[in-house]
Amino acid sequence: MDRDVFNFAGVMVVCLATLWGLTVIWTRTRRDLRGQKQPQQLKTDNMDERFLQLQQSVDAIAVEVERIAEGQRFSARLLAESSRPASYSPER
Repeated sequence: MDRDVFNFAGVMVVCLATLWGLTVIWTRTRRDLRGQKQPQQLKTDNMDERFLQLQQSVDAIAVEVERIAEGQRFSARLLAESSRPASYSPER
């Protein structure tokens, strides 16, 4: 068999398999969407509480990230100072 024919056959197999897979996904999605007559309503009972909790969590994460950054700056400064020669005196 010619090498070009073999490569073409491989490409066609991949294309057909992709087309088949997309068709299966499309038909299942349509079937699932037909089963849902009405769009689902969001539960807004405790949304304010949830947003407040989310805001508090983000604030706590921001504080922790700032602490980590400050620790890294401190460590970097200590490493920089320890690598200087003893006769070095910074001019201020």
